[in-house]
Amino acid sequence: MEFHCDNLLLNILIFAAGLWFLIKGSDVFVDSAAAIARIWKVPELVIGLTLVSIGTSLPEFASSLYAAWCGETDFIIGNVIGSNVTNITLILGAGVLGAGTLAFSPQLFSRDAILMLGVFVVTNLMVFCTDVQGREGIPVHGINIWSGILLLLMGIGYCFFLFRSAAENPAENPDSEPGHSSPLKSFLWLGTGLAMIIAGSKALVDTVVWGAEQLAVDTMIISATLVAFGTSVPELAVTLTGVFKKQHDIAIGNIIGSCSFNILLILGVCALVTPLGINSASGVINVAMMLASGIFLITFMSMEKNSLFRWQGVVLLLLYCGFLIYNFKDVISRFL
Repeated sequence: MEFHCDNLLLNILIFAAGLWFLIKGSDVFVDSAAAIARIWKVPELVIGLTLVSIGTSLPEFASSLYAAWCGETDFIIGNVIGSNVTNITLILGAGVLGAGTLAFSPQLFSRDAILMLGVFVVTNLMVFCTDVQGREGIPVHGINIWSGILLLLMGIGYCFFLFRSAAENPAENPDSEPGHSSPLKSFLWLGTGLAMIIAGSKALVDTVVWGAEQLAVDTMIISATLVAFGTSVPELAVTLTGVFKKQHDIAIGNIIGSCSFNILLILGVCALVTPLGINSASGVINVAMMLASGIFLITFMSMEKNSLFRWQGVVLLLLYCGFLIYNFKDVISRFL
């Protein structure tokens, strides 16, 4: 059963409903998983660095995994790469602009931010040095199964390192309040959230692919911009909440962790399902633009006083504008 029809307005409504189910389902899933983790006395530090980051990446993961089963590899690359660019340039840029000065811990820069940039570099090397079978049966740049396995192993290693660091630093792991939900109730909500994620993912992918075909716009462009923004709403919510509550490490750490797990988890798993070929030149350029956004962020974080400043937020927002202009340049040219 396909979640689309021949009516544009109805498809827009299906897209909006799918996005709501995806985001709300992810929220329910994360809350339930956090409750289960607390019941099992998993440290709050580990929950924050892994569960929150992975949880806010669930919309991208679910929609990309469904796209992998359908063979829509441009959707996957566009969604993941576009989400990372959106997270760094638009969401973090807006957060820094709103806060004025966004302070962060030295460890967040020296460990997590540097790791994120390393993941971006490895991804670019994989894409530019690997050929896979494309949509037309000809070799194109992309990520094959071996690259996917490497990304997953890196993700597992990162999680293991975080768990080990938490265990070796008990002072950083204050006991959390015991959860009030029963394990059974938490698992039921976990299943409900998962069902909502699956339904929302199907509606999102089906309507985007249909819309791209009808409007003669590359699926890569729509997924890298519109879908990427929609699936980045959880990161936007967490970042803005962190800014308003003066929890700056959460505001920045959520972005950095999500960008790393978007690559390590999503591209890693999807590459095991199908080779991730990039069938358009814009996709390859977008991968390079992701690396550029990471370099800008690392440069800004290394400048002074472990803080990001308002002018840097402006630069990040301008980078996002450039990202949009590049992707929609052909569409814009039709109206000029």
